Formats: sequence, structure tokens, C-alpha cells
Amino acid sequence: MRHKPYGIALTIILSSLFVTNAAAEGIGGLSQAIDTPRAASGIADDFAILFDFREDYRALSLGLQPSDWFEIGISFPTYDDDTGSSSGNELSFGVRLLKEGTYTPGLTVGIVGFGSDDRGSGEYVLASKTFGAFAASVGMGWGRYALAVPENRGTDDGTIRTDHLFEGDAAPFANIVWDTGVAGLVAAAEYSDIAGAEADETFAASLSYEVLDGLTVTGLVNNQGNAGLRLQFAANPAQSLAQENMGRGPHPYVPNTPVRASRPQPTAAQVLALLNERAEKEDIRISRFAMEDDTIDVTASSAKDVVFARTAGRVARILSAVAPASVTTFRVTQNTGAFDSNVVVLDRAGLDRAVGAPNAAELAWDATSFEASPRSRPEGLIADSFEPRFTYGLSPSFKADFITSDTLELTGTLNANARYSFSPQTFAAASVGYRFLNQWTQEDPPAEPQPRSDFTSYAPDIAFLQSLSVRHRFRIAPELYSRVSAGLFERAYGGVSGEVIWRDPEQNFALGLEATYVQKRAYEGWFGFEDADASTLIGSIYANVGTNGNFVILDAGQHLADDFAVGMTIGRNYRNGWRIAASTTWSEEETAPLKFGAEISIPLSWTSVEGGVGGTNLFVGGQSGDFGSRVSGTGLLYDELRASDKRRIEDGFGEFWN
Repeated sequence: MRHKPYGIALTIILSSLFVTNAAAEGIGGLSQAIDTPRAASGIADDFAILFDFREDYRALSLGLQPSDWFEIGISFPTYDDDTGSSSGNELSFGVRLLKEGTYTPGLTVGIVGFGSDDRGSGEYVLASKTFGAFAASVGMGWGRYALAVPENRGTDDGTIRTDHLFEGDAAPFANIVWDTGVAGLVAAAEYSDIAGAEADETFAASLSYEVLDGLTVTGLVNNQGNAGLRLQFAANPAQSLAQENMGRGPHPYVPNTPVRASRPQPTAAQVLALLNERAEKEDIRISRFAMEDDTIDVTASSAKDVVFARTAGRVARILSAVAPASVTTFRVTQNTGAFDSNVVVLDRAGLDRAVGAPNAAELAWDATSFEASPRSRPEGLIADSFEPRFTYGLSPSFKADFITSDTLELTGTLNANARYSFSPQTFAAASVGYRFLNQWTQEDPPAEPQPRSDFTSYAPDIAFLQSLSVRHRFRIAPELYSRVSAGLFERAYGGVSGEVIWRDPEQNFALGLEATYVQKRAYEGWFGFEDADASTLIGSIYANVGTNGNFVILDAGQHLADDFAVGMTIGRNYRNGWRIAASTTWSEEETAPLKFGAEISIPLSWTSVEGGVGGTNLFVGGQSGDFGSRVSGTGLLYDELRASDKRRIEDGFGEFWN
């Protein structure tokens, strides 16, 4: 059979990191206890990405709740068992007809796999009631909820039928979900009248744990001898921004009172000395300082704290205690490495009004504005000096590889990275990789090199040169950033790449354009090229939506197969450095369904070539076909600049006073 990139194996790795437990979303992308339905428990605009992995079942599901009473689910499952292998696409709907009352249950109806002949299709009607920490559901199901492998449902010769809905054999089910009272820990149990290999009825249990805000890991087991793992990422872009003051940090804020103006005022050198002394204790580095008239201008960074709002807040609290009374503005510049990307402008009087208030974080945000960092500034008391340096690190990555692993097995690669930085803007880097988990069988190269589908022609089970390139970043204007790269970008391609990106610190979106010319790398050896080249020209829109790090990226343009393709990525950047995303691509040349992929990046300091916070990446699906693929490893600028987005800083303002 032809496998499609919808499966999940990254939960295997997560299960080794965290306690394994159960999720609220399930098969079809709708609300489930384990495998049986339950009433939607979310609110309008809830969004979920779910990965499911079991011995006989793997799936990527997306769930969206447009309103409190309506759910939409899209699921891409693959089944492997004694009846053979199959895969399909499922569009599902859940509607709450009656809302639960004080003494009356709620009523929900749902359709999973609408108009589909897939074995996962089915319908259900259920009643639900909440009793304190327990939520119970009982109902009747058809299709997948009544038979282990339902047949002849939905499409017939390409025509969508509806006469099968809520028809045929029906069976009862019941489930109960218990919020244990332990933060993030939920247990569930269920019954269904579906016979299996071990029993005529199925009983299942699960346990879920929310390891991070929105990220839940699941373990489940039933009496049919099956067990599984589930990973769910949930977000709501419509959630309120304002967070309450969570407590003050080590240095309390000192309001600027008239009495202070009558006292002797410190000099710029004295302010800098005290700022450095106190900031160092909080792992904050001051790389530039200037004090002129009514303004103090500093560039601050922390190698351990990825929440810049908290860093800016701690700098402001120190300055409130040591700055002259005549200073009315604190300007805190954020640096991404190559660029001074933002200036966070804090009004001192506004902070005076905010401190101690119940909504102190919201008032602090009202006292904040943003400016693009100027390309040049007057010399301060200190200015960061750069010395060329050599750094190195390790970066493991894991992927459910749909090209070289027909059974969706997890693959693992370890990369040894090295970088020599000539300046903050320019460096040369190399990466040598080895695939240590699940090698592939090498195939003969095709008569003509292909964009992606010939990956198995590369030699397996050897160390390979993943990349060797030079990269230079620079600014054309305060809001216009640029990059040029040359060398070997990834195992399949090398060449030249250029990029321009526009971003205004006051906006919640950015625009980018990348052009590349690449040559296909040789199938054997570290160097050399095949007789095949390609050019790409891709425009991108980067948009921050809602709060809590949620983002959408839209790409469109000419891709590696000389095809016009459109891609979309949806995900979240967590305040602690985690990144989770799901993506899809459509190509004008592709007749098969859309390609899907997912990514989770976990920050681990020992993996970074910069000596700070690096990442371990887990991938599902991705660039597994010739169409809709772009060159990777060129160094897209937004990956560096996204931490400076206004919305990302705004998301962290609940931490401003911490």
C-alpha cells in the first residue's frame, strides 16, 4: 500500500521523557474519552493537534471548535492489523444539541469520516453529565463504534452518500473522565460493545498529564491486548492577554517620587556599575549602556531566560532604584545575535502607576511602546565588542520517515555541529550526521535525479556531510533585514540563497521573500554534484494570531520541482523555548491529497553550537514528495527574528513583574 504522511511516532520519544497519560481529543479529531466519544468540553476557538500511535493504528488529527456547541475534526489515519493495511482521510463533525443543565444531561450528535468508506467512519448520539470532578457519557454508536471493521460505508464510485448514516448495526458505549485534582492529571475509563481478539466487549483505561500549558501526553490500554501513546497540543488564539501580577522579583520597583529629585543624583558611570552588579546576579548581560538627558538606553539579554518581557521587567526594576529622577524613559533593546531587533520603550511614570496594582502586568503593557532599532547609535559608556570564536555542539533529531520507512517507524539522526563566527552577522558552519535508528536499503539512482523521492539512493549507514556553508546577515533599513548564504545546505542540495524580510516591531506580521539556486548533491561521497539543478522563489507571510505564541505561516511560489505550491504552518512558540507546529502543502502538479507534517522542538542547552539554548527536533511527515518541497538549511531569517515579535513579547508580559 502507499503510505501517506499522517502517522505518528514522536510520542514514543516523549513517553521516555514524561509520564504517559490520556487526552480529550481522539480518533477523527473530535472529543473522545479514549476511543469512544464524549461531549465537547472546550470553548469557542479551541484548536488541537493530536498524534496517535498504537501497534495497529497511527494518525495525525486536527480539531477545531468554531463555537461552544460545534466541533470540526480532520484526521489522517493508517491502520495495520490482521485484516491488512489501509489509510484514509476523515472529515468529522460534532454538534451539541442540548446544553447540560443542573439536573438534565447534555445531548450531542456526531459524524466521524463523513462521506467516507474508511474503516474509521461512524456516527454517534450521546448523553453527558458532569458530577463534580467526574464527566460521564453514555450513548449509541454506528459504524466504527459498533463494528471492529465497518464495511461499505460512505463513498461509492466517487459519489458521497448519506443514506448509510445512523443505519445498520448499533452498539452502546459509555465512558467516564476524572479530573484527579492533581494539576494536569486526568484519568479515563470506557466500555464499548465491540468484540476483539481477546474478548467480546472492550474495556479501556487511560491517564493524561499536561506537561506544559497546552501540551498533553497520554498512555492508554485495553483488554484486547492493545496499548498506545497519544500526544496533544491545544491552543486558543482568542484567549485573553492580560495576566495578573504574579509577584515581584528579587529587586522591587522603586517609584520615582518628588523627594528623590531633591537628593544627590548618580552619574551615568555609577548607574552602570549598579546595573551591572545587580543584573549579573539575575543572569542578565548588559552589552550596551547610554544615559542622555531623560533617557537610559540599554541592550540586555539572558542566556537562560527566553521570556524577554521578564528580562525587560527586571532591568526596569533595577533602573527604577538607581536611575536619576530626571530619567523618564527606559529603552531596552533586544538582540537576536545578528541584529538589534527591537527597542522596548518603557514609560517610567506609567510603570510607577502600575506597580502594586491588581492588573500590574496589563498596566505595564499600556506603558510600553516599540521601535525598530536604529542601524547606528551614538556611542555609549559601554558597547559590545565581538571576538571571533569557534563553537560546537550536538543536535539529535527524530522523524517518522515516510520515504525510507514504509511502516512509519521512527528514525533518528545525530548531528555534530561546528561554527566559526567572524562577526555577529557572519559565520561558517558545518554539520556531520549519522542516522543511528532504522537505516534504509539503498536503491539505484534514478535515470534523472528527483527533488525528494530519490533520497533512498543516498548511501545509508555511514557518516555524511549534512551541511557546509557560509552565512551573512545584514540590515538594509531599520525594518528591512537580509541574508545571503552559500554552500551545501542539506544532504540533497547545495548552492546559493538570498532572502529579504520586512518586519515592523509594531505589527504582528512580517513579509519575506527567498530566492535560491541549487545543484543536486552526489549520491555517493561528501562532495560532488549530480547533473541537475533547480531554482526557487518563495514568498512568505508570518502572522502571529491570538496570544500564547500561536502563529500561522503561509508560503507560496516556485518550488524545487519547478511547480507552484502553497504551504501553511500552524503552531505555537512556548515561552520556555518549546515549539510545536503542524504543516500542509498543496502543489499544482500533485494529484494526491495534501502532504502533512508536524514538528516539535525541545530546547536542550548541550545541543547548541552557540553554547546557549539549542534544540532537539522531532518530525512527523514533512517533505516526502517531489512537489511542494523547498530547500532547507539556508537559514531563514524569521527563525531568528520571531522571538522579537511584538505579540511574542506581549504574551510574556504576565511575567514582567516576576
